[in-house]
Amino acid sequence: VGAITKQVLFPPLMPAGRPFRVSNASRSRRKGIVASSLQELIKKTLDSFFISAGRITMVLEEDGTVVDTEEFFKSLDDNTHLMVLEKGQKWTA
Repeated sequence: VGAITKQVLFPPLMPAGRPFRVSNASRSRRKGIVASSLQELIKKTLDSFFISAGRITMVLEEDGTVVDTEEFFKSLDDNTHLMVLEKGQKWTA
């Protein structure tokens, strides 16, 4: 029995998606969303919550910390609870 060695010449173009839990500001709706980047998470959140226009802010549901950079997004654990805030909405405990 021989050993097989696999060499990857080209890494995948997109990293594997990671799961997140996203709620609306009132916490009345929750969705599971898988995304590999902050931009992808925002796009899928807009589609999933039927948000058509305006600016949104993604925050940690537990304390309202804004998730606004790719670096911070990549530091989040799988299944992190996030909240989407539409224009004029604020995080509340």
